[in-house]
Amino acid sequence: MSRLRTRPQPGFFMRKSLTIIILLLVSVVSLHAQTPVEDVILNYEGAKGARSFIAQGVRMALARQLMKATQVAPVASDVDRLYVLKMDNADSDARSEFVHDLYRALADYRYYGQCPSKNGEVDVYYMSNGKDNVQELVIYNPATFSLNSLYGDFTYKQLVALDTE
Repeated sequence: MSRLRTRPQPGFFMRKSLTIIILLLVSVVSLHAQTPVEDVILNYEGAKGARSFIAQGVRMALARQLMKATQVAPVASDVDRLYVLKMDNADSDARSEFVHDLYRALADYRYYGQCPSKNGEVDVYYMSNGKDNVQELVIYNPATFSLNSLYGDFTYKQLVALDTE
């Protein structure tokens, strides 16, 4: 039995190449679509004395386990991206610029309130997706210049549970 070999239609490879290019462009654009607070973290993560941790994708499995031992345990399973920046060891000029840029970025968020933590009072902000859910939770400790961004799909009920932890 012989197999018939057919040639690809004219333009087949061009369409396939164009599809691959479009998929690459979409993935590159989605990688750069950060929230305002995530942008601040990415801008300062390389500052001298700054420490950062970013988890998304596979790294989130480990990050979720670590979060379950903290006050954010009620939302840990719903976090898709975690950005952490600690600026306490950065020089005072870098910290001043960081605080200025952070408060400018926080203008796009709603203030939830202050909550006690093991490192002092923290300010909690959130960004809603316009529905009944929150898409980003921001926790900032002004005493230690520590900033956390938890991106995911959280309910307001979960935010209330954070107060009781």
